[in-house]
Amino acid sequence: MIRLVYVSKATNEMSSDLLMELLKQSREKNSRLGLSGMLLYGGGNFLQIIEGEKETVDALYEIILADKRHEECVLIDKSDIQERTFGDWSMGFELLKEEDISDIQGYTEFLTRAMRPKEIAIKPDNILGLLYSFKKSF
Repeated sequence: MIRLVYVSKATNEMSSDLLMELLKQSREKNSRLGLSGMLLYGGGNFLQIIEGEKETVDALYEIILADKRHEECVLIDKSDIQERTFGDWSMGFELLKEEDISDIQGYTEFLTRAMRPKEIAIKPDNILGLLYSFKKSF
């Protein structure tokens, strides 16, 4: 199994309705494919972690890269894992606000200012810390 983490910039501002549709699609697909993970959206950026069998995760990532709802996709981490961290989540989701993450260990500038995905990806340990800390808070 592997985990894959990426960040990307939404091509357009995502309304709550669009985000809910994306979440519904992701949960259905991930459940069918045996994938788990979490999607965070904030500051116009997506931050996602996906866990599963290597071939399945790689195939999904190729589809994600071609998705026109986002751009500037930057791979932050792709690692072998022994067990899932998000095993109970077909796709956890949170629309982030600054007050949601200001006290979470691994907090970054993800929401406090406009950042390009390459700029966010410079600190992969902070991003992984943010994802795992956010999961612990729920």
